[in-house]
Amino acid sequence: MTMQEERTGSSPGAAADVRVRVPRRQKSWGSKVRWARHAVQGVLVAVVGWQAVGHVTSGEESAEAWCPLGGFEGAWTMLTTGRTVAHVHTSSLVLAATVLVLALVGRGFFCGWLCPLGTLQEMVHKAGRAVTNRVPPLRRLRRRLERGAGLERWRRIDGVLRWGRWLVLAWAIIGAAVTGTMVFRVADPWIALLMVAQFELSLAFVVLVATLVLALFIQRPFCRYACPLGAVLSLAGKLSPIAVQREAAACLGCDLCNQACPMAIPVNTRTRVNDTSCNGCLECLAACPSQNGLAVTLAIPTLRARRSAPATEPDLQAATASEIMR
Repeated sequence: MTMQEERTGSSPGAAADVRVRVPRRQKSWGSKVRWARHAVQGVLVAVVGWQAVGHVTSGEESAEAWCPLGGFEGAWTMLTTGRTVAHVHTSSLVLAATVLVLALVGRGFFCGWLCPLGTLQEMVHKAGRAVTNRVPPLRRLRRRLERGAGLERWRRIDGVLRWGRWLVLAWAIIGAAVTGTMVFRVADPWIALLMVAQFELSLAFVVLVATLVLALFIQRPFCRYACPLGAVLSLAGKLSPIAVQREAAACLGCDLCNQACPMAIPVNTRTRVNDTSCNGCLECLAACPSQNGLAVTLAIPTLRARRSAPATEPDLQAATASEIMR
């Protein structure tokens, strides 16, 4: 169904009153998407929790065996120098190949649905919002921070900080090739999470704690600003034919997609969400009240995130005042 318009006037000389009829997406659809994602995330968190304790109590494979980044470091070092990297297991190479295929096929599916560290950051952020909503001083602080996040100055700072994960990736890849060791391991919160059962005060543990503290106020801070694996997968994701497509004519201008995006992508300014930050969580689709506003589509991939032409952008004021029909 397409958007329909009815124009009526209260008097011959009066301006036409535009009523916009937009098919509404069933709320149960968004709930199913969220429940499916949360179920997958819950299973993976349970598996990682079991592994974090199991490899200590039963002598199973160490944390490095569950590190896909180590697989990329090992593969790059082997291709460029012919040497191997210490502590890189065969399972790490298999994991690296698996998440790479997932990125090529499903864009950020691994980051948005499967990564336990990303899930943990989301859980902490939701818990933080629940706590601050009940404590007036913290609620005022959070709202002040949220208002500041909308300022152009903060957006520029955020854009600069997002280059951090590329710098970390360069350090990890080049360092592994030069030294033959996983240099990022000393600061990797993923390793600290997997080794939590044998607690050790290390730089990696400090980074993990700092990540979770920041997650109280910022959604997925490590994913946005420091994750080298996310940087690798975002490059592969640019080649994926799957992406969220936005139909400007059906957009209500409600901003719910932007608010739902954990990576702070301005979804309502895109024609096709092809940003390297997109983690494929589909929270924007689950939040969109318009049946045709957002959809997952197959298309030839492009290297740039396509923005809607100004002429097709929704009039936010008109959309707010319009009558929305099912």
